[in-house]
Amino acid sequence: MKKANKLKKGDSVAIVSLSNGLLNQEFQIKKLEKNLKELGLNVVYPENAKKSFDELRGEAGAKLRADDLKELFKNQHIRAIFTAIGGDDTYRTIPYLMEDKEFIKNVKKNPKIFSGFSDTTINHLMFYKLGLNTFYGPNGLNDLAELGPSLLPYT
Repeated sequence: MKKANKLKKGDSVAIVSLSNGLLNQEFQIKKLEKNLKELGLNVVYPENAKKSFDELRGEAGAKLRADDLKELFKNQHIRAIFTAIGGDDTYRTIPYLMEDKEFIKNVKKNPKIFSGFSDTTINHLMFYKLGLNTFYGPNGLNDLAELGPSLLPYT
């Protein structure tokens, strides 16, 4: 299993919407960015992460969500990826990812911290199959935005 390097101050982390479009509320985004900045991290969003639920649902939306993850694994400046939230539609992204040889190569060549829970379990299984160690842990909205930089003690 490949393990990504630890985060350090100044690193860039991405928030990705792999399940649905709930990352389009400005007050949530401001809290998330403030808390990540307090941790010394820079936050970035892939092209489709902030689109609405309607824009990201169904097969067309699944392709957009998968495209975001593909772009993040191409970008060597992104050190970690946190899912925005769980949901119930991430499974639709898997064919777009696992049938893309370039994505698979980038995951193996450019390992990153990947964290999230609930619907994100399918991504953890996918990354396990690709040999990447991931974290069933904090996501953007439930943990990093709401709980802030202190998080929960165990986390």
